[in-house]
Parts: sequence; structure tokens; C-alpha cells
Amino acid sequence: MAQEVKLTVTLEAALAARLRAAAAERGWSAESLAAECVVQNLEVAIRHRVLIERLEQVDGAILEMAQAVGELGAPSASIDLSKVCRLRKDDGVADPAP
Repeated sequence: MAQEVKLTVTLEAALAARLRAAAAERGWSAESLAAECVVQNLEVAIRHRVLIERLEQVDGAILEMAQAVGELGAPSASIDLSKVCRLRKDDGVADPAP
């Protein structure tokens, strides 16, 4: 894999002038400032994508849990729900773990 990838960026004249002015204020080249901006935006995009993927995984797990709870509570099921839920209906206090 190559250590560097070269990209060509085309900017409107007004934006290129602002880029050159901002770079000059900091003593940088316009190219290095543009490269730093690209790097920062790519990092944000990667982090955003990872967060979206994790949210999708959490949503999937919540859906699976909801489906399992729905199946447990189905009227046709012959499961004693008092054995499934640690919360008692009479006082709302959780039973100690078995």
C-alpha cells in the first residue's frame, strides 16, 4: 500500500483566495492547510460512520430483546412470567438475585 495518495482539489476562485489568506496568516502553504482540512474532515466522517454502525447494532439488539419479551408475554405461552421478571407486581421491589 502506498504511503501517500495524491488528490487534486478544484476550488472556486473566491474560496481559493480565502484559503491562501488563511494559510498566509499562519505561515503555512495553501496546500498544507487544504490537506489538513481534508484530513480533519475525513477523520470526522470515519468517526460518524462508526457511530452510525454502532447505533444500528444497538437498535438491532433492542429489537431482538423486544421480540423476545413479546414472545415471553404471548398469551399462548405456558411460561410462568414471575420466574422471568425479578420485579414483583405486589410492591415493585426487585427480588434478590437467585
